[in-house]
Amino acid sequence: MAVTREQARNMRNPLGEMLKGVKEVTGIGVTKVGDNYAVKVNLQKEVPAGTVPEEIAGVRVVVEVVGFLSARDI
Repeated sequence: MAVTREQARNMRNPLGEMLKGVKEVTGIGVTKVGDNYAVKVNLQKEVPAGTVPEEIAGVRVVVEVVGFLSARDI
């Protein structure tokens, strides 16, 4: 079953609530994977297996370790 951008977008907040205590999470967004959309979790560093679910309500969860993020002056 194809996952739409809206379906993935609707899973950001519930996933954020699930991961509220995981300090390594730097952001949660939406990404395209092939013809489908997924929720993307950006992490500061690796977390133990099983910390981030592989899917939520049928929507795939993609994890990327992006390192430490900080604001910068432009």
